[in-house]
Amino acid sequence: MEIVCFDMEGTLTPEIWEQIASNTGIEEFNKTTRDIPDYSDLMDFRLKVMKENNLKLSDIQKASGELELLDGAAEFLGRIRENFQVVILSDTFHEIAKPLMRKMGFPLLLCHNLEVNNDEVISYKLRHKQAKKQAILSFQSIGYRCIAAGDSFNDIQMFEVAESGFFINAPDKISSQYPDIPSFHNYDDLENAIKNSSIFI
Repeated sequence: MEIVCFDMEGTLTPEIWEQIASNTGIEEFNKTTRDIPDYSDLMDFRLKVMKENNLKLSDIQKASGELELLDGAAEFLGRIRENFQVVILSDTFHEIAKPLMRKMGFPLLLCHNLEVNNDEVISYKLRHKQAKKQAILSFQSIGYRCIAAGDSFNDIQMFEVAESGFFINAPDKISSQYPDIPSFHNYDDLENAIKNSSIFI
């Protein structure tokens, strides 16, 4: 059996924090792992900006709930599920991802948690410094082959250990740094690559 491990934001959904930037007019929230590759540094930056602007968890949840999946993502996931198990390996947080999980049909989501007190985000708890990589290694340890797809620097850790790895929707400034990783900009091409990398189809 094979598992396809997808990043979420930028891969299947828009960036939640970019929607927060749009809702609030706070430009700093447009930064993602495409800009600040170390996720702890990025989250420390986001929490600092939240505190400075008195933003709450409910503001983030509102932005998440307003998003739709990227065009074609739902249909693409449906086709992939016909032949593969699907797991979302994301650096998002359970507290804000639920509306998007509903729109994807509630696949297995492995991500992080926020520490919240009275609607204020106090801190965050990362599962592991390289949670995506560790998840794939764990799946492989019980006999699964893993195929990975993502759009950013924090997905390289998946590509390093997966049987196959692909960029989808990655900016040229990222994909050009890793010319050995195939890069696609539509789901049809990604679907074909996933199927071609399978040993069961």
